[in-house]
Amino acid sequence: LSRLPGIGPKGAQRIAFHILDAPAEEANELADALREVKEKAKFCKICFNVSSDEVCQYCRDPRRDQSMICVVEESKDVIAVERTR
Repeated sequence: LSRLPGIGPKGAQRIAFHILDAPAEEANELADALREVKEKAKFCKICFNVSSDEVCQYCRDPRRDQSMICVVEESKDVIAVERTR
């Protein structure tokens, strides 16, 4: 768990103990959710943002100015940019 970004050794330990203390069903739901993200998440074929579809919500939006682009370093930066709109 400590290999995840933003999770240090103490945070990893807290998460591990939470999972160990949780009912098996809850731990299985977490595992299933992680698997589902890995299986279903893909990159938009237009802008390479993370999406569950071939084209992300931003590229599908007809109200967007298609002549303008915003360059970001990582997909997670799109969320921060969109929050400012």
